[in-house]
Amino acid sequence: MDFWFTAFMFAIAILIAVGGTLLLVGYFGTLPASFAFGWKNWLPTLALPIIGPIWFAGTHWSEFSKPGKQLIFGVLLFVVAIALLYGFGPHFVDRMAASGMYRE
Repeated sequence: MDFWFTAFMFAIAILIAVGGTLLLVGYFGTLPASFAFGWKNWLPTLALPIIGPIWFAGTHWSEFSKPGKQLIFGVLLFVVAIALLYGFGPHFVDRMAASGMYRE
């Protein structure tokens, strides 16, 4: 294996792990709190796992800016990881195929 492929996969894994952690922490910071604001707030937060908590944190930004930022940065890290995977992934597959790594 070459070093750049390993570094690429490590970067993807770290972005997904940190992004997922931020999403979970932000979700657990907004979901229980949304129950205190009535069913019109907790229903979208519960039914729409990513958009709902971001909407709730945005409508109550003064109290929930920290979980809102965690949710937004978690989504951004996921988007960066997916963009890297689809942007540079084919490059690494072509390099491995050209080197004969997958011969039977």
